[in-house]
Amino acid sequence: MNTIPAPAELPDLPPQITSRYITLSDRGDLNVHILEAYPETTTQSIKPHHLILLLHGFPELAYSWRKVLVPIANAHQGYHVVAPDLRGFGRTTLIGSGSAHKVQYEDTLSPYHILNIADDVCSLVRALGYSSVAMLVGHDFGSPLAGHCVLAHPELFASVVFMSAPFTGVGGPASGEGSDKAKEQPTTSSGSDITTALAALQPPRKHYTAYFSTPSANADMLGQGGKALYDFLGGYFYMKSGKWDGNDIHPLPSASSPSPSISELAMDLATLPEYYVMPLHESMPEVIARHARMDARITWPKAEEVAGGVYTAEYGRTGFQGGLNYYRSARSPPPPERIAQLLALAGRRVEVPAAFISGARDWGVYQTPGAVRKMREVVCGGVGGMQDEDFVLIEGAGHWVQQEAPEMLVCELVRFLGKVKAL
Repeated sequence: MNTIPAPAELPDLPPQITSRYITLSDRGDLNVHILEAYPETTTQSIKPHHLILLLHGFPELAYSWRKVLVPIANAHQGYHVVAPDLRGFGRTTLIGSGSAHKVQYEDTLSPYHILNIADDVCSLVRALGYSSVAMLVGHDFGSPLAGHCVLAHPELFASVVFMSAPFTGVGGPASGEGSDKAKEQPTTSSGSDITTALAALQPPRKHYTAYFSTPSANADMLGQGGKALYDFLGGYFYMKSGKWDGNDIHPLPSASSPSPSISELAMDLATLPEYYVMPLHESMPEVIARHARMDARITWPKAEEVAGGVYTAEYGRTGFQGGLNYYRSARSPPPPERIAQLLALAGRRVEVPAAFISGARDWGVYQTPGAVRKMREVVCGGVGGMQDEDFVLIEGAGHWVQQEAPEMLVCELVRFLGKVKAL
């Protein structure tokens, strides 16, 4: 059955967080599910609160921000903090054609182009009643999405925070998809060349974005659902967290080379954990299950078992294909109607205040050689580039920093907000 079942109520949300829907009529009746928080105040504020928008990655949801929504809302004079389920994720669905349907591999890919998702984000800002956003925060795939939002609509966003994936700007259509290569492509070189070079290694390998773009990935990851899905997601979250021993991150050697060869890049990438550069003939669940058999700790931590149930239920309802289409789009030629916009954005710099925050045990920081330098010195290359105090790696945390170290993340976001407010 391709119709999405009705969702259950989300557990473990503080009472200050509200779950609701906003229909974007200018986006084909996209019915966007959001989690939002306002500051705890005893009297009605005279002025409306400034908006902060939090964009999740894969395989995550608006729910991934549950631990930080309220403390950010309560910072300074108070903020309206909103985290949406992005198009293709969770409880956000298209309602214009009747019942919501699961995204299929055969569906048109253009709605998942990063600039189309950026248009969704900007429409949501307007639908919320705002003409500007005090701070846009994007984690994982939400990081390049935030970058595209800021470059395409600089008048709408006062500041931006990239998380986990360094934003290296917008490439022209000739470079492939035309979006941020720090997240969607293993390097700025030809994706097909890297794919061939990885497959030629002994043992042969493949990049996770190539796997996520295959017709089988959605069914592989869903498996039989239920406990199998819960165990896969738990293992995946654990292995990318700060708890896993394999996440001793560092810049790859080719990051210091101005023009590394394809073979050098492939050899470097092959040293990454197997959730990034996989054995050629294994699926992602097979990779995770093999590691879990060797280490019983590779599952949901006790404190995250309820969250594990939420992710399992949500992805069990919707499947993964909506999120996987972001990777497919990033590895595919852009829709013809987006080429002119990509050309206009190519090489443009982020002109608003920008910060980068990640876990100090998150390989997302260094998975693309040279991405950190390009982000700090070129793309966010205002006066002096991105300042040292705004490039933050949180000790002990891995990829899921807003869930692993929410208090420390909030401190850094509030510090950066205060700095931006003082400008």
